[in-house]
Amino acid sequence: MPRRRSYLLNVTPVADTANTTDEARDAATMLSSLRVLIVHQWLYTWAGAERDLEQLVEVFPQADVLAGIVTPAMRRRHEIARRARETWVGRLPGARRHHRWFLPAQALAFSRVDTSAYDLIVSISHAFEKAVRAQREGARHICYCLTPPRYLWDMTEAHGRLATPIQRIALNAARRPLRTLDLRTVENVHHFISQSQTVADRVWRTYGRESSVVYPPVAPKPLAATVSSREKFLFTLGRLVPYKRVELAMAAAERLRIPLIVAGDGPDRARLEKLAGRYTDFRGEVSDASAGDLLSRCAAFLFCAEEDFGIAPVEANAHGAPVIAFGRGGARETIIDGSTGVFFEHLSVEAVCDAIQRCMRLPWDERALRQNAARFAPEQFRKGMQREIARVLTNGAETPVSRQVPA
Repeated sequence: MPRRRSYLLNVTPVADTANTTDEARDAATMLSSLRVLIVHQWLYTWAGAERDLEQLVEVFPQADVLAGIVTPAMRRRHEIARRARETWVGRLPGARRHHRWFLPAQALAFSRVDTSAYDLIVSISHAFEKAVRAQREGARHICYCLTPPRYLWDMTEAHGRLATPIQRIALNAARRPLRTLDLRTVENVHHFISQSQTVADRVWRTYGRESSVVYPPVAPKPLAATVSSREKFLFTLGRLVPYKRVELAMAAAERLRIPLIVAGDGPDRARLEKLAGRYTDFRGEVSDASAGDLLSRCAAFLFCAEEDFGIAPVEANAHGAPVIAFGRGGARETIIDGSTGVFFEHLSVEAVCDAIQRCMRLPWDERALRQNAARFAPEQFRKGMQREIARVLTNGAETPVSRQVPA
């Protein structure tokens, strides 16, 4: 395998100089003249991937949007969902309710899309959006990769624990053909942009493809009222699934007798509530305004997962909260140890307790925390994507390659 070249974009704010302004203006002018198709897997909720889509539509306001499945609820809630074109998969019985079962059909649907009218295809991919082919002569397909499908490649056991027995049997039987399908869709991509260096490394290991990095957009959550001071409680926010390791946060809070507020819902909630002690408070799904209030009042944000990027810790910094995080994955790229948070290196209650105590002893400069989060502001994402897409279109892209499915 050839030596890998690795390079980052959008790691620090863009300097406000005449040169960068001219470059940005030239890139915007070039991109505005293109006929663009933005491809998204499905629109059934509004989370991190949908924020990426929202910002890409800002970069390409002239773009058409294609999604495998779009639910009626999303069309009612968001203008982008209303303008999105849905593949024929959405009309299949049960597809909008059980969208994950229809992934192979979505791959087929994406592969059959007529793209002859488009100069540029930008797919936002965590599965088979990559199946879309650039058909127009000279057209390019650039993939913004959230991750290679982790249920196929490197988190198979964790996803198996979340599945029902029937789902587990189906996933085990389908894993190898789905891997083959995933690798085949990679051949349609002229260039990968990954959402973190962690993902770029995984793209290289899985697909043998180089990848530049543009971090996803993160903005502070809205506040219903001004918050004047911090309180002595820890906060964690996110979907309650086993790999988030919320039970470690709960056990550490109980041992140190520090209140922990857990916001979010998911299939692991019932198990976690059975483990909860007197210091853990489950709030379920909360509004953005409530989450913003809690992020602005908590003593620290506690994050025990290894994520591809991890939006919530950056949101915590954006609200002036330090982060206590497992020192793996995207957190290593977004949190500065001792300056915007502290790391623990082992998934043990003792390690989490030690990190909490270190965090509580340190003086935190909220201005520095907010400045760190500003590196990932939506405008930085837009500038990074403009620069990288313009570079690829101007200088050429990597030649797509084929790989065999690992045994």
